[in-house]
Amino acid sequence: MLPDELDKQCSQINIHGIFLMPSCCNPTTVMIPEFRKKELADIIRKHRLILIEDDMHAYLTAGILASYEGPMYRLIPEQTVYICGTSKSICSGLRVAYMVFGEALRERILRAIFNINVKTSSLEAEIITELILSGKAREIVKQKEQLAQTTNAIYSKIFPANGNTGHPLSFYRWLPISSDVHEEKLEKELEMRGIRAFHSNRFVSGQTTPENYLRIALSSTNTVEELDTGLNILKQFVD
Repeated sequence: MLPDELDKQCSQINIHGIFLMPSCCNPTTVMIPEFRKKELADIIRKHRLILIEDDMHAYLTAGILASYEGPMYRLIPEQTVYICGTSKSICSGLRVAYMVFGEALRERILRAIFNINVKTSSLEAEIITELILSGKAREIVKQKEQLAQTTNAIYSKIFPANGNTGHPLSFYRWLPISSDVHEEKLEKELEMRGIRAFHSNRFVSGQTTPENYLRIALSSTNTVEELDTGLNILKQFVD
């Protein structure tokens, strides 16, 4: 997100807040660098926006990437709702998330939760709590970090020109493809070859863009060998 563009939009439209994934945007894998976080924080503060910060990739970023200095919450705590879930870091079946917010937002958030009658599963919350307190959660995260390193190394080997862009440990990649390919035809032809990938137009909000991409999942196969085979088939097809 460009700070100048955000400032311009806020001057033209009555914007109340924005949603960001600074650690690793889904699906582009783009990370917001520290200098850009500070620029955006200035605009958010200026226009009194509420920032919803989704930090589901924190476990593959904090303490791992040297350039990472922390979430945007630390820059504008009174205007940020920081959310970090466990479905990616620990287990996709455990739908538990933690939320941190400033005192200024406390009353409105608690009232909203009460009004929409949202309640996390007590069993899932108990399981997650036990995993964290016992240290098992850290072991699971470490295993996922190692798998992410392995799968991204395979991707970088097969797609060297695109392997060094975005978050280096993302569970998915954003592969540039030719702009003259019809998305439905492309997805069907890939599926006939045993590969299911999603065209970037599936993720567009509003008008389409001239650039085309494929979102490539690196964590959907049963083995790394299967991933290697699939990526090689994809490489031949794209070439």
